[in-house]
Amino acid sequence: MAKKNKLLKILITALPLTSVFIFYQYNRTDPVISLSVSSDGRYVVSGHVGRNADPSNPIGQLVLWDIEKKTKTVLSKNANAFSAMFIPDSHEFMWQDDKDIIYMQNVDGQVIKSFQHPFTLQNHRMTADKSFYLSADMWNHLYKGYQNDITPIYTDGASISKPVDLSIVGDYFLSVTAPCSDPDSPVAETKLTANPINPSEYKKNSYDGVILWNKNTLKPVAKLNGNCGSTSGLISPDGKWVITGGENVGIYMWEINNVNHRLNPIKIHNGNSHDGVNYYDAIDSSPIAEKFKDKIIYLGQNAVAIAFINEKDFIAIGKTYINEDNYNVIPLYVVGDNLIKDFLEIDNNPTISTNYYQRNLSVSSSPKAHILVTGQATGGGINVYKYHPEKMELEKIWVVD
Repeated sequence: MAKKNKLLKILITALPLTSVFIFYQYNRTDPVISLSVSSDGRYVVSGHVGRNADPSNPIGQLVLWDIEKKTKTVLSKNANAFSAMFIPDSHEFMWQDDKDIIYMQNVDGQVIKSFQHPFTLQNHRMTADKSFYLSADMWNHLYKGYQNDITPIYTDGASISKPVDLSIVGDYFLSVTAPCSDPDSPVAETKLTANPINPSEYKKNSYDGVILWNKNTLKPVAKLNGNCGSTSGLISPDGKWVITGGENVGIYMWEINNVNHRLNPIKIHNGNSHDGVNYYDAIDSSPIAEKFKDKIIYLGQNAVAIAFINEKDFIAIGKTYINEDNYNVIPLYVVGDNLIKDFLEIDNNPTISTNYYQRNLSVSSSPKAHILVTGQATGGGINVYKYHPEKMELEKIWVVD
C-alpha cells in the first residue's frame, strides 16, 4: 500500500511538470523571419523558421503577439515564414500556409477570406482599402491581385540574395532587391524602355535594385541608383520620399516628385560635420561622443532594415553579431533632411534579429503609435520599443521569448 501511495505521489508531482513541458514545446518558436505591427501598435504577427530550413519552402510557425496584454499565441506550425503581414489601419492580417493558401483573418481568429495562390510568397502587401494586393515569388517576381485576377508586373529578374522589400504609399509602390549601380550612374534613371514582363527564359534583370513603380499603370517610374549589395528600403509615411540603406555604408533619400534630388545624410546636426569631413572624425568631435562615451555607436553602415518610429523620424537597424559586443546607440534621421537629428540609445539585449541580411523583414514599426518591434538573433522572441519623440528616447517596453 505504501508503495502504491508513493507511486501515486510521484505521478501527481510529475503531471504539472509534464504539462509545463508540453506547453513550452508547443509555444517554442524558431527565430523571426518576418513580422508586422498593426497600425495602432497593439498587435504583432510574425513568421518563424530555423536557419537550416529549405529557403524555397520556409515552413515554420505563425505567432500573434498582444503588446497590451503581453501574450503570445502560436496560430500555426505550417506557415510560410516570409508571409506575416498586417493590413494597414486594421486588426486584420494575412499569411500563407504550406499548401500556398493565403488567409486573411483578424486577431480574434475569424478567417475573413482564404484563397489558393499560384506560388510560394517571399513578401506581400495589401492596401488599407484592400483594393491593391502586391505579392512577390521566390525569384522576387512581382504580381498584382489574387485568385482569377492576377496580373504580372515584373518577371524579368531573378534576384534571390535577400527577400524583396515592398512598400505601398499613395500612387506608388517600391521594390528593393540587391542592386550594385556603377559609381558614375545617374542619381535616377527615368527613361525606362525595357519591358518588365519578359516571357523569355533568359532574364535581363532589368528592374532589379531600387525601383519606384506607378501603382495605377504598373509601370516603373524610376530606377534609383547609389546602393550596392544587399539593400533595404521603403517609402516614407507621407509618400514623399524613398529611403534606402544597405551594405555600401549609405543611407539615401530620393524625393519622389523630383527623383533626381537625392540626399545622403552624412552630417551631424549638433556637431561640426559637413561634406568632405570624415564621418568618424565628426562623431569624435561632436557633443554626441561625450553623451555616449561608454557606448558603441552605430554609424549607419551595413543597414539591414529601416523603420519609421513616427511620421517623420526613422532609424536604420544595422547588422548585429552573435556572441560579440553590438552597438547600443543608433542615428536618428528626419525624412527630407540630410542632417542626423540625434542619436538614440537602443537596448540591444537580446541581440536584435538583423544578424544577416536575409532577415530584413524581421523589423517592423507603427509610426502612428511610435512602436518598433524586432526579432531576436538566436531566440524565437521579440523586442518591443516605444519611441518618445519629445525626449528623443527609445524605451524597451517588452522582451519575450
